[in-house]
Amino acid sequence: MNKRQIPKGFRDLLPQEVKTKREIEKRFAELLQSYGYVEIITPLLERLEVIETGTGHNIREDLFLLTDREGGVLSLRPEMTVPIARMAATHLRDEKFPQRLFYIANVFRYVQPNLAHYREFWQAGIELLGVNGPWADAEVISLAVKSLLAVGFSNFKISINHIGIINSVLSDSGLTKEQREQIRDLVEKKDLVRLHQMLDILPIKAEKKETLAQLPILHGSIDVIKKIPFLEKNSQALQAAEQLTMIYEVLRDCGVDKYIVIDMGVLRGLNYYTGVVFEGYSPELGYGLLGGGRYDNLMGQFGNPASAVGFSMGLERLALVVPQPPAGPPRYIIGGHDFMKMHLRAETLRQQGFIAELDLEGLSKESFLDKWKEQNRELLFLG
Repeated sequence: MNKRQIPKGFRDLLPQEVKTKREIEKRFAELLQSYGYVEIITPLLERLEVIETGTGHNIREDLFLLTDREGGVLSLRPEMTVPIARMAATHLRDEKFPQRLFYIANVFRYVQPNLAHYREFWQAGIELLGVNGPWADAEVISLAVKSLLAVGFSNFKISINHIGIINSVLSDSGLTKEQREQIRDLVEKKDLVRLHQMLDILPIKAEKKETLAQLPILHGSIDVIKKIPFLEKNSQALQAAEQLTMIYEVLRDCGVDKYIVIDMGVLRGLNYYTGVVFEGYSPELGYGLLGGGRYDNLMGQFGNPASAVGFSMGLERLALVVPQPPAGPPRYIIGGHDFMKMHLRAETLRQQGFIAELDLEGLSKESFLDKWKEQNRELLFLG
């Protein structure tokens, strides 16, 4: 066994990586606080039944599971929305709504690790609880845009959709739950070949087949909604499309519409979404930057029904594309043979906003200057 190795899919963060991460967190928190959001923290561990209540049993293979001494099955949290729904239903049920919450937390999933895809990763996100409608959805989506801008990144788009469109088309199709889930998966992956093969053999109306076949390729401006085939024949799907249009109009009023794209293939994988869904992407990165949506039924599963919408963004992925944080104030290292004199000078520099380190080895002036001459520090030797 190599004692220097860490578990697969985990990693150490070195000083510059931590500095970038902290700068992203700082800017994110300042933005959210200016909108009235407050930070919360939930436990690292949740009971397995809590996670499966919110996300469905099909997530179990992605979980890190362990048992406590009472025989209960616990899970390292795989995401933050379900723990926050549980917390809000437990501790905030008597508070006035809406509640605006944000978090910065590490989460865990048993996935195949690769670049920007780890088994432990960090998320920052928000949950807006207890309010419905296009204004609430637009606030959250616009904050997703502004969060990316706040950390110094502008080369991105937010793709939005309404889960009710495809769900309404599938709801009265006569298909099994497994068939509906398979179609949604193929639409989301934009796997046109397999989608057409499956639709060809399913006993559903031709107009539904045409609608489902078109969804993965409908991408662009708000006008793509008008291109959904036979939309007017499904009242629920039409209502979902109208809601999506209203959300877009509010985003336009917020001045962030240039970052917004309509994409009928954005569905999000988790089972709890009920309305608008969205994802953030950049051509500079082969992975999504953020994702979220509306989940009005989740809190009710924990005994306190309330509307909710939110998003989360991956900090490791953002760190790959955001500019490096500024160097910060000048850094001094102070040497000499009189510790009190060195200490007082360092304290003075720190009070002035500088970074000051002491040479604790008591090196001679020649050795001190030789050791630190190429370390990007201002050198002070007090004789």
